[in-house]
Amino acid sequence: MQSIELDVIDRKILAELQRNGRATNVELAERVHLSPAQCYRRQKRLEETGLVRKYVAELDAGKLGFTVTAFVSVTIANGPYKQPQRFQHAIAGIPEIQECHTVTGEADYLLKVVAPDLKAFSGFLMERLTKLFDITNTTSMVSLEELKQTSALPIAEK
Repeated sequence: MQSIELDVIDRKILAELQRNGRATNVELAERVHLSPAQCYRRQKRLEETGLVRKYVAELDAGKLGFTVTAFVSVTIANGPYKQPQRFQHAIAGIPEIQECHTVTGEADYLLKVVAPDLKAFSGFLMERLTKLFDITNTTSMVSLEELKQTSALPIAEK
């Protein structure tokens, strides 16, 4: 993966966008000490290079009725490298799966899953996930309490 050269101002813009992706161009320009036109050009360049992938609203899962968060390790027969696109395609359409990572160790994948309650989570595991592939093992860890959650990257000013 190619590294993109960032100066101090670019890093400030990225840090501010992580704090508030809805900031207007004028607000952003004031925070990073640029003219609005310069700030707009830099922000567009950061978007065009793919550093800023999208802008989203962060929702409160608990207030929306998703009270269970679980991390599920998945091992599939023949390993993940035989048909990784097939597995990726299968999980892409499952909204309960918030994240999926190919991992080292005994499992092939690690999933972050949300559900309304334990019964719904159990149903998800038994009725949906295990029927996707020839899954040989799953191990679930239910989160008891979220102590930290962020999507912000630690962007240091150099």
